[in-house]
Amino acid sequence: MVRRTLALTGALLAVVACGGASPQASGPTPSSVSVQSGDLPRGMVKCDLTGTIDTFLAKEKTGDPNTYSSLNTEWEDAKKNGATSAYTAFYADSASHCASIKTSGADIGAANYKLVVNFVVQFKDDASAAKGYTSESIFGFSSSQLKSSAGTVPTQEGTATGLTANSIVLSASLGGQSYYIAVWQNKTFMVILAVLNVDSTSSKKVATAENHRIS
Repeated sequence: MVRRTLALTGALLAVVACGGASPQASGPTPSSVSVQSGDLPRGMVKCDLTGTIDTFLAKEKTGDPNTYSSLNTEWEDAKKNGATSAYTAFYADSASHCASIKTSGADIGAANYKLVVNFVVQFKDDASAAKGYTSESIFGFSSSQLKSSAGTVPTQEGTATGLTANSIVLSASLGGQSYYIAVWQNKTFMVILAVLNVDSTSSKKVATAENHRIS
């Protein structure tokens, strides 16, 4: 199920072209950085897949063992590369749609409803986070993969995104659906954000609000 969520970028591009060590208590955490209800348009519902990486993986292990195995391996690899903690946030426009994304075989990439998927990973230091952005794949996402696969999808990079120097944003509308996908690194954090079927201005505000909580 969530494997299809994480594969959303690849599916989109093909069509249009196509817990760990605790951070410092006084600073931002993956949970505090992640998408909050107040960032979103009215009516969005927090899905119960939202939580720490450990609770998220535990739910995946029960609901979709194959996806759990893949994601757990990716998380273990990320920790070897300096990741210390992570948080996932899922929002949809109704409780029923929250339930549907947990269904094995659900095609989230074809969702015609508002959906937000967010992974926030914190690393042990800025250098590890920057390397995670520039040369590694975190939960199936990497800036190089997005860039090389973009094709004709409108893409912004660096400060043009309004986020950070290490950032990439893809946005597109196709067949009645809209997509905003952003991956960026700020300080010790790497953020993966996918927003479906929300207008581009509101989608960008979500990313900006999240990024501001790091600074």
